[in-house]
Amino acid sequence: MPAHDILIALRDRGGLATVPDLVRATRLTSRTIRWNATHMGCWQPFPSVLGLPRPTPSSRDWLLAAVLYAAGSSDVARRRLVAVTRVSALHVLGLSRSAPSQVQLVVPRERTVRTHPRLAVTRSALLRPAEVTATTGVPVLRGAPLLRELAAVRDLSRLRADTIELVHRRWCSLDELRELVARDRGFRGRRHLARIATELGSAGRTDSVLELEARRRFAAVGIHFDRGQVVVPAASTGSRAPSIHLDLGIAAIRFGIEVDSMAFHSSPADLRRDASRANRVAAQSDDWRVLHLTWADLHGGWPAFVALTRQVIRDQARRHLGQDWPRAQDLRGD
Repeated sequence: MPAHDILIALRDRGGLATVPDLVRATRLTSRTIRWNATHMGCWQPFPSVLGLPRPTPSSRDWLLAAVLYAAGSSDVARRRLVAVTRVSALHVLGLSRSAPSQVQLVVPRERTVRTHPRLAVTRSALLRPAEVTATTGVPVLRGAPLLRELAAVRDLSRLRADTIELVHRRWCSLDELRELVARDRGFRGRRHLARIATELGSAGRTDSVLELEARRRFAAVGIHFDRGQVVVPAASTGSRAPSIHLDLGIAAIRFGIEVDSMAFHSSPADLRRDASRANRVAAQSDDWRVLHLTWADLHGGWPAFVALTRQVIRDQARRHLGQDWPRAQDLRGD
């Protein structure tokens, strides 16, 4: 029976297939396939894509269906090249909680995809096969090319946050970002992306936008820290516990600052982790001092926090260097 053959073909393809693919698999006409699919209650997300019946399609279902629809049925690999991009890609990577109402895709510039209300398609002359990877079975742009696409639609602040998050999650490295900016010319937002790469390269390891902003604001009032994060050596504890990384600090005087943003310090698990880290630092025998900076400190109590930071730095410098302020050569720049 045609209906039986169609269901088998769909199951063999993971529950989704294009009509031309089903024609080849079942040797039925497209008209017969569409008629049976309608009467079986199959999911029909796009004109040329069918899926097994499902009560509520998930965001991943829509993503896969959109990719099938945009890829088409050509046998030429370049013409089938398609990737999820922009906010849709951030959703696939777990960096955006809500899926956008439209699936955002990128295809080569020479391709044309028929418009659909659930699709937003970008045609790019810069898209390369090596820039596409599969995540949970969905083809998405890799980190640096994804930032190139986001640069076209994000302001500097949002693009900086996206970059820090992708680098922090190891979806992208600064070397890859610098290489892309140097190689690809003329794309919208390139100047912003180049600026962000320079900022992060100068700052060193940075895990949040708030951390980068704090570093810049401290520098503006004459307080400079080691490049990147400061490591409290595990050997100091006399245990096998891993080393502790502090967001900002000066290792030579055993001083650090933890920048506590709501994104990583608000859940019960975050609070338990922070308490454990604070207890481990407090147990050090070599006199580390750690301050905690919040968004409210940065934007409401900044003068008081700067004064406290200067006081602790002065005390630690006297204790460990024998002078009021760390010498320039004591700031770690590697």
